[in-house]
Formats: sequence, C-alpha cells, structure tokens
Amino acid sequence: MGTDQSVNTETAKSARVRRPEDRASEIARAALELFVTRGFAATKLEDVAKAASVSKGLPYLYFKNKEELFKAVIAEAIAGPLSRANDVIDRFEGTSEDLLRILVAGFRAFEETPAGGVVKLILAEAGNFPDVADFYCTDFDVRGRDLFIRTLRRGIASGEFRPLPDLETTAIVILQPLAMFSVWKRSLAPFDPSKVDGDRFYTAYLDFVLKGLRP
Repeated sequence: MGTDQSVNTETAKSARVRRPEDRASEIARAALELFVTRGFAATKLEDVAKAASVSKGLPYLYFKNKEELFKAVIAEAIAGPLSRANDVIDRFEGTSEDLLRILVAGFRAFEETPAGGVVKLILAEAGNFPDVADFYCTDFDVRGRDLFIRTLRRGIASGEFRPLPDLETTAIVILQPLAMFSVWKRSLAPFDPSKVDGDRFYTAYLDFVLKGLRP
C-alpha cells in the first residue's frame, strides 16, 4: 500500500513537471489570444502570465521582451498550418486546380479560427515593430508564398495553367487578397452594408483566380 502511494505520488509530480518548451508554447498561446482580442500594446506580460496560469515573472524567463513574445506568437499561430500545407503539396496526386482549392480552403480554415487574427495584428504593428515584421516576412510570409509558387509551377508543367512570366509576383497576387479579407473581416466587415460572408467571398475569389490561370 505504501509502495503504491509512493508510485502514485511520483507519477502525479511527473505529470505536473512540464518541459521548458511546453511552458513557452503555453505562454505563447495565451499571448496570442490576448494580443488578438485586446491588442498588442494593451496587453502586459503580467496579463499573459495570468492567462497562462503561470507565475508573474515566468514569461521573462522565456522571452526577454514583448517583441520576442510577439515572434513566438506568430510562430505558434502560423508554423503548424504552413507545415501541414507543405505536406499536402508533397503528397497530393490530384489536379493542380484541386490542389489550389485545398490550399485556399486551408487558409480559410486557419483564418476562421481565433489564431487567424494574427494577420491583422502583424499588419497593425508592423510600423511600430519592424524587427517583428521582418521576422514574419522572412520566416513565414515567404514560406506561404512558396506554397502557391509550387502549385502554380505544378499546374504549368501539367498544362492545366497557362505559362506565367513571374511566378513569385503571381503568387503574391493570389495570396494577398486572402490576407486582406482576413483583416477586413476583423475590422470593416461589421459596418459594410453588403454583408459579404466567407462563402460568397471564397466562391468569387476562386472563380476569378482559376479563370485567370487556365489556358
């Protein structure tokens, strides 16, 4: 009986001990929600600690300042979806048009989660925190653009898409309206009398883009 109690106690202690990377991820997830709902400037590290259920000083052990936490928030929100999209492209065996539809659907799924608000947050704070903006562009925006470049290149090679003289710029033209729609939904959409919803936007978007890509 005594042995069982000792084993149970040790197991409980082990369950409570989290790895440093787990702690950092928990703090970043809590910060993501607060930054998106309250704004970056209005959120204090003490607020993040409370939301993450950690001691007031713990965020400072993992992030030397709010800018470093901001970078972790971006990585927490975007790295996973980007990695999964890249895996989809690697494995996909259907048409490039269907692949493009899947990429757009994946962006929509991300955009419709609370984490999707990070796009608006980045754009709003880019001028105030250029180092964070550079981090996002270098580490994530370029990777997102590459997903579309690969899909375009695939479609051109198969003859599904017409030849394009500038794949990188075309990928930007395809990607940026998706980002802007995410921002618009969280800013002006509630005041827009047209009340364009996601279904209408993505249907019109795909129709426009695909007709422009076909031979």
